[in-house]
Amino acid sequence: MNQLMPRHPGRLIERLSQPEAAALIEASGLAILVAGSVEQHGGHLPLGTDLFAAMSIAERVAERLDTVVASLGPVGIAHYHGGWPGGLTLTPETLSAVFVEICGGLRAAGADRILVVNWHEGNSATLRLAADKAQRAYDLSILIAETHVITHTMFPDEMEFTHAGAMETTAVLGYEPSLVHLDKAIEASDRQSGEAAHALFRSRDVYPIMRDFHVVAPTGWYGRPELSTAERAEVIAETVADTVVRRAAEVWQALAASSGAGKQASTFNASEQVTA
Repeated sequence: MNQLMPRHPGRLIERLSQPEAAALIEASGLAILVAGSVEQHGGHLPLGTDLFAAMSIAERVAERLDTVVASLGPVGIAHYHGGWPGGLTLTPETLSAVFVEICGGLRAAGADRILVVNWHEGNSATLRLAADKAQRAYDLSILIAETHVITHTMFPDEMEFTHAGAMETTAVLGYEPSLVHLDKAIEASDRQSGEAAHALFRSRDVYPIMRDFHVVAPTGWYGRPELSTAERAEVIAETVADTVVRRAAEVWQALAASSGAGKQASTFNASEQVTA
């Protein structure tokens, strides 16, 4: 059995001294930016599941790319979970403003590329609009990695695209196993009906806008968290991090090739950055 990677390595910008953070950003020209959410995930997972899932991948990505991780904060766009007390949400305008201003600070420190790591679907539309605004304001190149999509795509049978099921339980185990309490799980909603309802909102052609998550899961969650293990969580998180690094390199290199903006791909070589 492989030894589990120590969590929360020294890449979080708030844990670094100013000279350390500045040196890493200046040398790489890159920063990792994390989006979060505080929303219910039943009784077995924490409210910050989506933040912790994204942070788990972001920390690994930052290690590979030798740069820093900055967070937009724990709260994202999650008003449709408001029927369960304890959840928090921002307006899209607030999250967008925070995104743009943090990007401005990272740009001033020497980053001309930002790689956003997101796990929460409710953030996606706002992040795209905010990234467009930040790119134009600060002459940045911004990529968004939807790590929940990557995880499910890479492990479609094992990592079910549910809410608080195997995929999200595995993601939290990969961040901090002590946050998972399967013995405290409340009643799950029906998985088949939950998947069918959720699919309506995930459609790519004609789709409704989520107003209340009770439509998907009356008890708040559905899935099979009992399928998760800490050992498997580590393997999956490492694989997803490798994929994020590789795909980011490919996209930036493709952008450079099509625009002639060599600065977007310079010093960013996936074969050199991804660890075995």
